[in-house]
Amino acid sequence: MAAKKTATENRSKRKSAAIDDAQIKKKKAQLVEQVSESDNEISNSDESMASASGSEEEEEEEEEGEEDDDEDEGEHDEDEESRSAGDINKTHVEKKKGLGSKPTNAEIMALNETALLFKSNLFKLQVDELLSETLVMSNTKETRGLDAALKQIRDVLLQLSPVAEMSVDAASKMVRKLGRACNGPSSIPFPDPAPPAGMAIQLGFRAPAVVNVVGSYALGMAARTRAGFNVDMIAQMPSELFQERDHLNMRYFYKRAFYVSMLYAGLKQSALSESFEMSIDCMRNDLRLPVVTLRPRSDIRQLAKLDCCVRIVPTVASDKFSLRRLGADRNSIRPSFLIEGASDEDELPATPQYNAALSADALMVTHMSYLFETTSVCADFARAAALLRIWHGQRNTHGRKIGGQKLAGGRINGFVLTMVLAWLVRGGGNKGNGSRLSTGLGAHQLFKGAMEFLGAHDFEEQPLWMGDSDAGFAASGGPVLVDPTASVNILAGVQEWELAELRLAARATALDLNASGGSGDRFSRVFLSPDSGDVLLRYDHVLRISVPLGPFFAPRHGFNAPIARRLAELDHGHPVAAVQARLAALIGSALESQTRAVAVHAAADDSIADVVHTNRTHVFFVGLVANAEASLRVVTMGPDPDSEPQAAARFRALWGERAELRRFRDSAIRLASVWGAANASPETRATVLPRMAAYLLRRHFSVHSSPEVLTDEDLEVVDQNPPKAALEFAGTGGSLLCLSTRVVDFTQTIDSSPNSSFETALNGLEALGSELRGLEDQLPLRVLSLHANAPGLRYTSLAPPKPLAPSDEDAYIEPLPVSVEFTSSTRWPDDLMALHKVKSAFLLRLAECYGAAHPEAATTMVDSLLGYSATDGILPAPDACYLDIRHATSGLAFRLAVYVDREGALLEKRAADLDRVPALAEQAAAARAAHQRWLRYHVWGPRHHRLMLGLCQRHHPAASQTVRLLKRWLSRHMLLGPHAVSEETAELVAAHAFTVNGSEGAPASALAGFVRTLRMLADWRWKLDLCVVDFAVSTEKDDAVEDRAAAGVWTVSGGMSDEARTAVQKEFDDALAHEKIRGCLRVATEHDPKAEWWGAVSPVITRRLSTLARASLACMDACFGGSSDKHLPQVFTTPLDDYSIIVKLDRDAICRKYEQPPTSVFETIASKGDDMAVDEDQSPELPKSEIFKNLLPSIQKQTTANVQFQSKRHSNPFGQAGIIGFDPVSMYMRDLVSVYGDSLLLFNDVYGGSIIAGLWNPAVAGRPVPFAASTHANMRPAPEAEPVKKRPMALYNKAAVVEEIIRLGEGLVEDVVVQGQ
Repeated sequence: MAAKKTATENRSKRKSAAIDDAQIKKKKAQLVEQVSESDNEISNSDESMASASGSEEEEEEEEEGEEDDDEDEGEHDEDEESRSAGDINKTHVEKKKGLGSKPTNAEIMALNETALLFKSNLFKLQVDELLSETLVMSNTKETRGLDAALKQIRDVLLQLSPVAEMSVDAASKMVRKLGRACNGPSSIPFPDPAPPAGMAIQLGFRAPAVVNVVGSYALGMAARTRAGFNVDMIAQMPSELFQERDHLNMRYFYKRAFYVSMLYAGLKQSALSESFEMSIDCMRNDLRLPVVTLRPRSDIRQLAKLDCCVRIVPTVASDKFSLRRLGADRNSIRPSFLIEGASDEDELPATPQYNAALSADALMVTHMSYLFETTSVCADFARAAALLRIWHGQRNTHGRKIGGQKLAGGRINGFVLTMVLAWLVRGGGNKGNGSRLSTGLGAHQLFKGAMEFLGAHDFEEQPLWMGDSDAGFAASGGPVLVDPTASVNILAGVQEWELAELRLAARATALDLNASGGSGDRFSRVFLSPDSGDVLLRYDHVLRISVPLGPFFAPRHGFNAPIARRLAELDHGHPVAAVQARLAALIGSALESQTRAVAVHAAADDSIADVVHTNRTHVFFVGLVANAEASLRVVTMGPDPDSEPQAAARFRALWGERAELRRFRDSAIRLASVWGAANASPETRATVLPRMAAYLLRRHFSVHSSPEVLTDEDLEVVDQNPPKAALEFAGTGGSLLCLSTRVVDFTQTIDSSPNSSFETALNGLEALGSELRGLEDQLPLRVLSLHANAPGLRYTSLAPPKPLAPSDEDAYIEPLPVSVEFTSSTRWPDDLMALHKVKSAFLLRLAECYGAAHPEAATTMVDSLLGYSATDGILPAPDACYLDIRHATSGLAFRLAVYVDREGALLEKRAADLDRVPALAEQAAAARAAHQRWLRYHVWGPRHHRLMLGLCQRHHPAASQTVRLLKRWLSRHMLLGPHAVSEETAELVAAHAFTVNGSEGAPASALAGFVRTLRMLADWRWKLDLCVVDFAVSTEKDDAVEDRAAAGVWTVSGGMSDEARTAVQKEFDDALAHEKIRGCLRVATEHDPKAEWWGAVSPVITRRLSTLARASLACMDACFGGSSDKHLPQVFTTPLDDYSIIVKLDRDAICRKYEQPPTSVFETIASKGDDMAVDEDQSPELPKSEIFKNLLPSIQKQTTANVQFQSKRHSNPFGQAGIIGFDPVSMYMRDLVSVYGDSLLLFNDVYGGSIIAGLWNPAVAGRPVPFAASTHANMRPAPEAEPVKKRPMALYNKAAVVEEIIRLGEGLVEDVVVQGQ
């Protein structure tokens, strides 16, 4: 019933949207007819509409008054007054008109907005509903309790008792006493460096001169986000507490810190402590800007349900300090203050962030007034700002956890985004910066314009001024957005990597907003995606680094680093921010061409007091957004040492011995760092970027990785030539964890061969096609083409196909299915069995001719229907006859089957004819199944093969390793195979991560693709949401997207058409309405709208997938929490407690056991007694790491067949040498499923697993049923059950079935364990 209800709701939504679109078209048609009418008629229509709207508003107010009779009269008046007093977001209710009336100007604008901006009416409705649900307005019934609390806070602050001025030591003792009395902080939150002993400064306190509510709540643009919303109150410190030169040497911030302590003590001792939990936090992660934070207690329901946070922000009068002295080019921290004996006479480096922090305190009210003026100029400015806050809140990492550790937020907040939007609306300055967006635009158009601007603008290369003078801001470097007073840079303190991340996120959103109306659920991706701020999902590579903070605290008695560098670190306002800046500068400059963004997120401090502990380490998470192509290059180009000597010196200092002088093909001689050979494998290339980052961190920060990311050669080089202490990036030591190189180890197999590669397999297929086409004179029909349908020929098999000489044997020889299409002919028989025999004859002739032309190859012809005739009534399977060719050149085994389109037509006709006779329903079902098998083998399979080959080979290099990693994960959990999740379905699930957002945001590493795929499996609502893989999505390169964005072009090419997506959605809704889904995993494509190619995964397995995916993500998250990979093997180890029976197989009888992962990848867990791991004595030693340097020329030039086929070979355990595709375990599984599939769900690791797990079906084997002779199951009497209609009851005989399973598996089964009895 729930599925029917959901389908009905979906159809209702689309029907409503269709009606709205029809009305829009009709309104536009009426508008065209009325173009010739005069403006007077339109204005008269507007006036009448306004009067009608006013009268209807009065009627609504009267109705509201009648509904609220039970309320207090005073409260009613207050609510009515607040609703009528300048609400920016007020929506005028207009009287409904008939379809034949004239459209008004407002209606015309709404129609154009819907058609041009939203692409679909549903998106506009969703955005409007979002704003109505998330906007928080003051003076409303919902915020009545909050407004009262704010008034109470104001009264308490204004009545605080003064404290006479005293020395720093006396003030510290006083605060310590107050802290013990009110159970609060016992120290003043002084910034770094703390005031020295005996500093000539007096700290005092007076009640605030002004207390007001400022910020988004006061402006009507506060919105509920993932982290709630903030309400800011300024407490203006009296001017008599400060002297004229208190802006120097941290004096202002010391007095501000003491003021915050006294505010906290006063609030803590008041009655407010019963309603709020209080603490002292940093504003914008700046130790110079502590604030008092009040969070409603959970038992105060009226306040707690708002999920708000009240911040008391101390400020100073705007005229107290000369803002000219606080320019970006001025110095406010003297060297003598930091180091005793230092001279202040030399040219002093500027402290722009320090000055901006102080100026922002003085100009907070001024900025508030400017934004208020903007809301009066642009009616929908506040609503657009609220949308920006919601959008940013979903992508902000503040408060999110990774490995159990909370992350600190960045310095881009809602205020910064609001000021950018204000600049777009109002422009300003004497730099020719005019407004970009019209003040008459709606909130949605303003939001879209802001996204397009943020996605293309570089604030460092193109500074913005809202005021009339730059005041040296551009010369100070860094991003620049000057406020309207031309006194402060709003982006001071915002690091470049934060803006780069913002630019990428805004670019992806802008492309989404400009996509066609059928581009999936754009609204959820833009505003509701809960994973947008997840670090593991956002980046391609994540490095966890712990760094000691001691060297980043300013010492008092000398320091060996230049004073300029120490001032630059102090200017950040927090030692953590200083480390972030240095890490980002180091990695970002070195990996500029390989990455699109380098982010450095810091773990949050538990309290502000934790920061002053100098002898502690801090955890950072470095996220790399890789350039999909450049990150796989093994050579990083450097400068020419002759023409660029200074750049060459920096390059050598950066890379050390990794910087080599090389001559390239264009005769250029340049420095370069080399990380592999030109013929390096894809696995080696995938590790280049994390290796480079680990090398830099080891060399310049003494960070040691565990498990080791670097190769032995890397370690030898980096340790032999450590950098000098005077280097710019010389610093501290710590530890590093990176899972990118560790997780791909699980795709290895025991007999991994360095000679195996997907390129070799594809070249072998191409060579085979040329050889077969060369036989055209010897065959009745010419070979037209070969259609591959093998994972090993599309980069998606667990390991590349293993090359073997035609005479070699192995434990398991993998066949590569290929359909052979001949030129068309009308002489194919019309009888299915006759056609099968002709196909068999074709293959026999093909084997004869090919064997004669290529005697070094081996051919084997198989016909499973030999001896049957048309009278036997058998429908031939598509692979009932095939030809196996062991190719001599590539060493691979190709399995050829003949593709004849007439065979499919005959099967379809047979099914249609049988459907007309109700008595032959069973035969009709068999014919339909045979036709579907034929389509799957000859039509659907090759088409899927081409789609996946294009995805992995041309568009997304990381897709191949992602699919392989997912298949390993599924197989280790015994969920991969024809009876669980088919290989094709697994490939589509992995492909979804690369096509859901187009090329913008697609993962560029196996880890990122794997994590996003697991997240999709864990959270996808299969009962409600359509899952579609769009192979036609835009595959433009990253550079092309950036160039188009810079040019203002936001249209995206490619992707499914609206008609195709509508057709897929219709099929999904129909299946939902007829209850065909029921929580099954099903993936549709444009070519397969019904998701019937590979079928749906059963609900039981779908739920199992979801549970295991969540547990696997938790294990990887725990790795980052403990800075160890000890939890990673658990991701690939399945629990067996949930199964009913465990069938243990004889390892010696498993042909594919060498496809298991080597024991070395599980060495962090105890493998003793682990049935899922391979014994150590059966795990041959892995090949040694590739050596890329000083290779002997003779080794490099070996290309003979003997070297080519130096793969590990194993004898077949059953003595069946040379049999292709011989896997007794899969045959055993096939027989068990065919016999017991209704009563027992069976699971097995298809890659040589030694366990078959079974789960009884409770509907069949769990309850007694009336005995009947026609029951097709092993039953036993159930005398304890009451007979039904005098028929005795019987139970499923589980014990006998277990004995039958043992008997069927004689020679394979070693033991059976029955669980859960």
